[in-house]
Amino acid sequence: MKVKRWISYDEADKKYEVSIGGLGGWFGRDKSGQRWKDFLMSLDKDEIPYYEALREEIVKKKIKMSGSDHQWADDSVPLFDDNTVGLFSFRSWGDLMAAVWSEEEDRDYSYIDFYM
Repeated sequence: MKVKRWISYDEADKKYEVSIGGLGGWFGRDKSGQRWKDFLMSLDKDEIPYYEALREEIVKKKIKMSGSDHQWADDSVPLFDDNTVGLFSFRSWGDLMAAVWSEEEDRDYSYIDFYM
């Protein structure tokens, strides 16, 4: 699984099936030092390849965008090579960003750090 390119939320919502995303707002809330492994434990097994591909792309391109950026920027939604997309709420995008960057920077982020 790979991220093929980044598209707008509007294009993603109108043209593609959703593979990952949804609601969120839990990561780092309890300040317990959560990392990527904790995030993966919250997922269904069939979602993990998408999230791993997305994590790889985020780290490689040093993407640190908010949930509002994810929903409003022209190139902020991952389109995967199976032609599905990841559409997230502000909070669930915050969960993803916090999980990725907590691991990469060994710092305790919360979803709220990337919410808006």
